[in-house]
Amino acid sequence: MNGLMQGKRGLIMGLANDKSLAWGIAKKLAEHGAELAFSYQGDALAKRVIPLAAELGSDFTFECDVSSMASLDA
Repeated sequence: MNGLMQGKRGLIMGLANDKSLAWGIAKKLAEHGAELAFSYQGDALAKRVIPLAAELGSDFTFECDVSSMASLDA
């Protein structure tokens, strides 16, 4: 690929599994050179999101619940 997203960073939210729209977007961004971070909500999703992030070469994952101000402040 031509590296259209080379040097760009993105945050992927809402990833649930490898069938998610967010997964398709993340794969294309990574394919074009973007550096990605992934958020998840709760342990159940962490078990799915962390391996998917690793598949795209990202080790930057974190828990984030946008309905909780305490989570957003962290």
